[in-house]
Amino acid sequence: MGQDLQQEERIKGWQSDIDSLLSLMKTQHYIYRSKPLPEELLIKAADLKTKVAGFSDERVLLELERLTYYMHDGHSYILPVARRVQTVYMPIQFYLFSDGTYIIDADEPYKNLIGCKVLNIHGVDISKLENDMNSYIHQDNQYTVKWFAPSILRFRGIYELYGLAPGSADISMNLVDQNKNKITRKISFIPANNFHGIPKLIPSQLTNDLSVPLYLSKVQDNFWFTHLSGDKQIYFQFNQVEDKENETLASFGKRLDSILQVEKPELLIIDVRHNNGGNLDLLKPLIDGIKHFEHENVKSKIIIITGRNTFSAAQVFISLMNKDTHALFAGEPSSSSPNFVGEGNYITLPWSGAMGSISNKYHESIPGDKRKWIEPDFPVLLSSKAYFKNQDPVLEFILKKMN
Repeated sequence: MGQDLQQEERIKGWQSDIDSLLSLMKTQHYIYRSKPLPEELLIKAADLKTKVAGFSDERVLLELERLTYYMHDGHSYILPVARRVQTVYMPIQFYLFSDGTYIIDADEPYKNLIGCKVLNIHGVDISKLENDMNSYIHQDNQYTVKWFAPSILRFRGIYELYGLAPGSADISMNLVDQNKNKITRKISFIPANNFHGIPKLIPSQLTNDLSVPLYLSKVQDNFWFTHLSGDKQIYFQFNQVEDKENETLASFGKRLDSILQVEKPELLIIDVRHNNGGNLDLLKPLIDGIKHFEHENVKSKIIIITGRNTFSAAQVFISLMNKDTHALFAGEPSSSSPNFVGEGNYITLPWSGAMGSISNKYHESIPGDKRKWIEPDFPVLLSSKAYFKNQDPVLEFILKKMN
């Protein structure tokens, strides 16, 4: 009797959270507070309410994320962790390279799997898992999915879709190791206590720290620059639209502007591959300085390197650069669009404590622009081979092209 009552309370709790999520979508989302919610969303939500009893809490939590897919923006989401739900995941980190999905980091006892290519998980081909995420994960475009999918695919609950028993202690994975041998490993799940969002790309764990490439050398530093070839080329890495403890972005922008005016480099490279946003109100002094440099040095080139981690306020930055300068773009498209619905408007669902966001603003940087992303002038993708050897094919391409 006690278990029956507990299960009844659980079902009602999740159903109330589904209703709460729909209500928040309707009252707070920039688009749907003034128009009906998508019919497909309402059908999926009603269906989920009937299936709560047969799903684990972990599965229901991830199904809430699937509901946010129907908002069709990159800032409306539900995290795969919640106050009332004990979620577990694999203690390994994946990355989707141009030549496949690989393990780039792992806890013990799985560190020897770093560098392995993933063929399938729980018998499901990795390409199918990744393709399925295109209609599961919230997104502005397909690069949002490339950015988020490696983290979502760590969580146990997602594999219930493919027949994994709820509460399974481990999961089987077929891999190709660095010696091109096919191997099978069982990965034990651990509590997702250390999950703090989508990590930025780390340096290769297969080589020593002395060989870390420039683009991965100071990922946690919000903004910095260095010279590449005397005073003729400046590399500026912009990793977060936030002030630093010892320097504001505005003061940095003025400092960079002064350097550019004195040295008049022939090439300014702006790398925003790791920049997932921040406070867009801080951008103006930096952008003004870059525009000033271009106006005063018409023969100089500006090239902006973008990637799947370029998002939110960083998207506003590259959109304005695309609109107001002659900058060229290189690398991979960003995870957002020149104009997008998006804002960190944080929510917590009352029963489960599930956390997320419902976008409540529209950012139009280039009026009328309908592109899903800014297509790079020089498309250069990152392969596993280049990554594990600590090479930067984008920067290498740019320097070769401009010399």
